[in-house]
Amino acid sequence: MQISTSEKILNAAEQLFAQRSYDAVSIRQITQTAGVKLALAHYHFGTKEALFEAVIKRRIGLLSDCRLQLLDYFRHKNNGAPLSIKHIVHSFVVPYLFWHLNGGSGWRSYARMVSSLLGYNLELLKDQFDSAAVLFQQEMRRSMPDADEASIQWGFDFMVGVMCNTFSEVDRIGELSGMLCSIENKEQACEYLLSFIVAGLKNLAQNNKEDLADSLSILKSLNMPGHGL
Repeated sequence: MQISTSEKILNAAEQLFAQRSYDAVSIRQITQTAGVKLALAHYHFGTKEALFEAVIKRRIGLLSDCRLQLLDYFRHKNNGAPLSIKHIVHSFVVPYLFWHLNGGSGWRSYARMVSSLLGYNLELLKDQFDSAAVLFQQEMRRSMPDADEASIQWGFDFMVGVMCNTFSEVDRIGELSGMLCSIENKEQACEYLLSFIVAGLKNLAQNNKEDLADSLSILKSLNMPGHGL
């Protein structure tokens, strides 16, 4: 199948933005990698910022649709009753795994880019993710009726954070485990990831929080180096 010029540019931009950073990549470098003329990037996307947004949006839309389809499937199977926490977590995380396994190498670049967006362009993430986030939080409230709103918000935020860390392509666990565990094995990683998130949300569903006072007091008594500076 022949790839269109705009797709060539998007693919090259995605690859370079993931390998380096937004600021370190120029339109000229993108078009050279894509094998197209510089003017075509301006014709199809205008500015580098608009191109960057287009790179992010093409996968976010697909991912969000897939998440909502799986969520709707579980709703239908459950006849409108509140879903299990497990089904909510699976609806949010497993579509990401599905596209990593079946959507081509660009999804690995996308994962690295999304992780970097948390510090670069949070507004773009909010614009693309917030509507789906609201729907998932609504389901969490139905499935966690005793949880206070802070537990819902923190629970959702932690689910997003640990998922992004797992898919970010930084294989720190591979080094620490002597390759017993590795993010290169995404299915294995997600088996543990899903169990971890589900257990955490079940705990937050009862508004369980850890008391930090004892540990902080102990550290203070140990005269930690630099304390008081």
